[in-house]
Order: sequence, then structure tokens, then C-alpha cells
Amino acid sequence: MREFFKIITEEHNFINLFWTNLSKVDEGVYRSAQLTPWKLRKLIKKYKLKTVINLRGNNKNYLYKKEKEICEKMHIEYYTVSLSSRNPHKIRKEELEKLIFLLQNAKKPLLFHCKAGADRTGFAAVLYHILNDKDKYEAIQKELKLKYGYLSFSKAGRIKKLFELYDEKEHFLDWFIKNRELIEKSYASNKLADILYDKILKRE
Repeated sequence: MREFFKIITEEHNFINLFWTNLSKVDEGVYRSAQLTPWKLRKLIKKYKLKTVINLRGNNKNYLYKKEKEICEKMHIEYYTVSLSSRNPHKIRKEELEKLIFLLQNAKKPLLFHCKAGADRTGFAAVLYHILNDKDKYEAIQKELKLKYGYLSFSKAGRIKKLFELYDEKEHFLDWFIKNRELIEKSYASNKLADILYDKILKRE
């Protein structure tokens, strides 16, 4: 019970206690929301995971510490990448480079997650497909869905717009660095959706 209430007070997100938002991206590649310690242990065993990627960054909260501890004890490779769902154009080059390297080289089966498993996780899932030469529109349609909690009319809509703008003529990282301003100026979110996103759903 102490662990239960610790999670509630830190995460401000009751639904993650019961909803994993787990989905298969590709063979040996899975996406999810932030998992409770007991669900993480279960999924590691069920899917024989070898790698966990935390897209929330190294924020030192309780679940980060527990997740890292569990992965170390169960001999799972654990990485953190700091992404932004509201302002994807501001993702640091070194963080994007790290994510690309992990998506292409990390041991499988692997799992990546953010808080809700919708926005940053959706970004990583679409990027994974693009890096594997899949059509960007098919990837967007598959991974940026309302069923995952992704709201394209909120600030997170910039993620979808970013991939729609990508011309596929050069490596994604090179294009991204050159087109930051274009990404920022190309999308205006809905104020009511932003209230839902920030105040009610309490997305990061």
C-alpha cells in the first residue's frame, strides 16, 4: 500500500495503475505507458525483455528508481532518453542521436515508454518504422492513435506534423536539425485541448 500511494502522489495519474497501454510495434519491439514495478516484472518475464528505454529522461522520481533497480536485478539493459511531447522541435540533438542508436542497436525484445505511452512513445514508434524504411504515413496512422491516448489537436499534434513534414530524402536526424523552425511554425494547437492535456490528463 505504501508503494501504491507513493506512485499516486508522485505521478498524479491514477489510470496507469491499471492500464499499461501496451502494444506491439514490431517483432520484438513493444511500447507502453509508465509501468508499475509489479507490472514491469511481469512483462519482463512474459516477453523475455532484454532492453527497457525510458523516454521520460533521468528524472529521479520513485518509479524511475524502482524501474532502474528492477532492470539491474533482472539483468535487463536500461536506458533513459529525454524527449519533449509539447515541443518536439526542441529535442536535443544528442538525445535524438541516442534514441536512433538504441532503436537500431539495442538488444531485443525491447520496450520503450513515456508516462502515458501516447506522445513521446508514439514519436519513438513512428521513428522506429522510418528508420526501418517503412512509409511514414503508414507509421503515423499505426502509432499516433486516439486509442493510445494521443491527441493530435493538442500541443502533441506537433509530433504528427513533424513526421508529415519530413521529406524522406535525407536521414531523419539531418533533416530534423535543419528544420527546427519550420516544425515550430507549422502547427497551432487548440486551447481547450491544451487544458485537457495539461490540467486534466497531466501530461508531461
